[in-house]
Amino acid sequence: MIPNLSHGQLRVIATYKNAILDLANQQLRPDTETRTLQNFINLQFTYCVWGLVPGSLSNENSPFNACSHAYLAASKALLHQLERTSPNPAAVRELATRMSIDMIREESALEICANGVEPFSTADIIMPEWSGFAFNPIVLLYSLIAFLVTAGLVARHFACRPAHATAG
Repeated sequence: MIPNLSHGQLRVIATYKNAILDLANQQLRPDTETRTLQNFINLQFTYCVWGLVPGSLSNENSPFNACSHAYLAASKALLHQLERTSPNPAAVRELATRMSIDMIREESALEICANGVEPFSTADIIMPEWSGFAFNPIVLLYSLIAFLVTAGLVARHFACRPAHATAG
């Protein structure tokens, strides 16, 4: 089981997620638990639209909050796994120390939200709550903006294409 995180911890772990994965990727022969956690993080991160949806971490009503909790909690679990198994423990300890200092500085590190209570399992992928998508104004606004930008780029692509000369 992967212990969950508080909101303040989420923000700190999000800052260090790539550094944790980089340390894990440096292992020449990672054990099964390390590989399982890495795979879970990558899957969850993908299902959470690569962390691109605004409010995924800060808004507990976001349809992406629960899946964000999952990949970030797994990131912290991966760091703890690396502390036990890494052939380069100094680099892992240094990163863990920096994270601990940042968590102490984070004033809301102990805030718990509705999605921060249950532990996670690498056997269960947490999907975004698509049913809540239509009721979240922030997600809707950014989705509309993304759609309009994409539609504009597609329209521009077709408008700027050179006309093909036809042989007569």
